[in-house]
Amino acid sequence: MNRNAATKLLAEKLTNEVVVTNLGQATLEMQQVRDRDLNFYTFGSMGQCSSIALGIAQARPDVRVVSLDGDGSLLMNLGLLTTIANQAPPNLSVVVWDNEVHQTTGGQPTATGLRTSLAAIAVGAGFEHVLQPQNEEELSAAFNRILNEDGPFFVEVKVDPGPAAGEMGRDLMWYKLRFMRALAALHR
Repeated sequence: MNRNAATKLLAEKLTNEVVVTNLGQATLEMQQVRDRDLNFYTFGSMGQCSSIALGIAQARPDVRVVSLDGDGSLLMNLGLLTTIANQAPPNLSVVVWDNEVHQTTGGQPTATGLRTSLAAIAVGAGFEHVLQPQNEEELSAAFNRILNEDGPFFVEVKVDPGPAAGEMGRDLMWYKLRFMRALAALHR
């Protein structure tokens, strides 16, 4: 599946959900496809995207949170899957763009390009809702579920490798403050 098309599909369905993106391709593409105040972009924090999303989901159980992570990033912090499964925040979904490479650092293969299945790890960690959409129709249905049903969900999406289109400004403090104001403005 094409990552940019998959990102657009998610972006079209968003209303008042928080989206936390990993440090590389997901951040660049979400920023280009649909930059919004409730997007929390991470830089310099590889392996922490879903941890940040978990913290937001726990702090704001009234807000649906989507972690848009990558396979390389998630592989750096696999223990988090057990924490999410055991805490079971119903408002959290982890969506993983799995391109089977560390795209940002030169395209070296990740373990998912060999024998590792992140979906199987999520099941083993205790996730009750694990989805592996195989095409855009199934992905659209998966997004409808994660945005409307109680989770937590784990969604593994195999995407084509390749650099993200676009470039994002690096005024990280501005993005952080913008996000904090938008999240605070959401009514409880």
